[in-house]
Formats: sequence, C-alpha cells, structure tokens
Amino acid sequence: MLRSRFSGSVSLVFLIAAITVLGAQTASADGDRRVHIRFAGDFIQYLEQTDAVAGIPTGPTSLLGVVRAKAKGNLGRADLTAAAKGINLEEPEWDARCPDYGFFLKVVDITDNSLVFTFSDLSLLYGNGQGVVCINLAEGEQFLEQYIAVEGEWLGGTGRFRNAKGEFSIQFDDYVPVNPNTQIVAETGKITGTLSRDR
Repeated sequence: MLRSRFSGSVSLVFLIAAITVLGAQTASADGDRRVHIRFAGDFIQYLEQTDAVAGIPTGPTSLLGVVRAKAKGNLGRADLTAAAKGINLEEPEWDARCPDYGFFLKVVDITDNSLVFTFSDLSLLYGNGQGVVCINLAEGEQFLEQYIAVEGEWLGGTGRFRNAKGEFSIQFDDYVPVNPNTQIVAETGKITGTLSRDR
C-alpha cells in the first residue's frame, strides 16, 4: 500500500515537471525571455575614426572606445565586441540616470553603444544603446568613483537569434584603468533585459 502511494506521487511529480518544462518552452518561444549575462574583458578608449555616411568617409573624425570581452549567461557563452561613442560635457551636470547617493554628476553622454555577441554555434545577437558616465565629485579628484550605465534595444541576430528584439541594460561592476598611456581598461559587468523573436 505504501509502495503504490509512493509510485503514484512519483508519477505525479514527473507529470508536473513535464508540463512545467513544456510551458516554459512555449513561453520562451512566444513571449519575452529574461536575459542574464555576465561579461569580462578590456576596453580601449579614445580610438580615432573617420566618420562615414553609407560607407563613404565624410572628413571629420570622432573618438570611440572598443570592448573585447567574454560573456556567459542564460543565452550561452559568447565573445562580445562593443563600440561606444560619447560626447564629453564641458561642465558636469545633473542627470536622473546617475546614482542618487554621493554627489554624482554626468560627465559623458554615451550616444551609441553597439554590441555584437558571437555564440559558440555561430549565432549572432546584436543591439545598440545609449547611456551616461557619471562621477562622484564628493570623492575628490584622486579617488573619482565612476558610474556607467547603458540602456538599449536588441536589433536582430542570426541563427537562433534571428529577428531578435527586446531591451537590455548594462551595468559595470569593475572599471579599472590599467595604463593611462595606452588607455586600456579592465572591466566586468552584467547585461539584463528581455529578448523575443518574431517567427
């Protein structure tokens, strides 16, 4: 008697688990999927590029930074490349996206932050965002605490991310200048958001 009750419970557990897995697969196929990615790599600042329209150089140059990183999370492992362009402000200014503790002011508007993830199955996922760089002026010039945040949208992909859309947020955990002469920075952080695909 005890054995049959236990066997029935086990069957019920397996049935509930199967329904849950099928439900989760349907939800992720049709709706938004939560994204959780951690990354670590390097950021090379102040690279000069010639601006172009439709692939034709227009003459002026602008500065950008390039990130090369490793990423892992619930979408899988990937290589991450990012290019960021920003505008340095002449005077620091208040911005609601800066932290509300200390005395953080915005010093850079990030106008473009383009991301390309290359996954091990050669699927690509790409997007673009905007953001801010804020510094805590209360810390004094020698110990400037920085806060960097980017909000963006997925613009598509290939393979399993074809027709991807959704939103993402980037937050940085570590941002450590390695050498001011070469303008290379070691950084870590996380990317969260949602992702869906049109069938």
